[in-house]
Amino acid sequence: MTDEKFQGGMAEKPSPPFQLVTLKKRADFKAAANGPRFSTPGFTMLRGPEAGAVPPATGLRFGFTVTKKVGNAVERNRIRRRLREAVRAAADRFPRHPMDLVILARRTAIERDFPDLVADIARAVDALARRGAHKSRSSAAGEVSEN
Repeated sequence: MTDEKFQGGMAEKPSPPFQLVTLKKRADFKAAANGPRFSTPGFTMLRGPEAGAVPPATGLRFGFTVTKKVGNAVERNRIRRRLREAVRAAADRFPRHPMDLVILARRTAIERDFPDLVADIARAVDALARRGAHKSRSSAAGEVSEN
């Protein structure tokens, strides 16, 4: 019985799948509002303070905000589902730095190409993980100003 997963008598263990841990409490969302930001055409991502109660498997917690300005309930739910799936798709590119991230959706997230949305999320998470606490605002072009 030959199997490609067996090498030298030991089975290769698959990496555990990414488990999306979401923010639930208003205080977590409010804490992220004062942190650094990264903007893209489909969303703005905010970073909260270092998360103390984050599960060690991922170290990341995500919150999703889609306001009524974006559209009706069907459109808001579709945008939220697209963003959640884009986070799951980009998970292998995330740093293992514990932090809370809040995604503020824009209307264009509903029509943005999915691979572009995934790339934007990976880029935003990486930029916010590298950003120091003293820098507070950013644009998609990477410009940083002190606020």
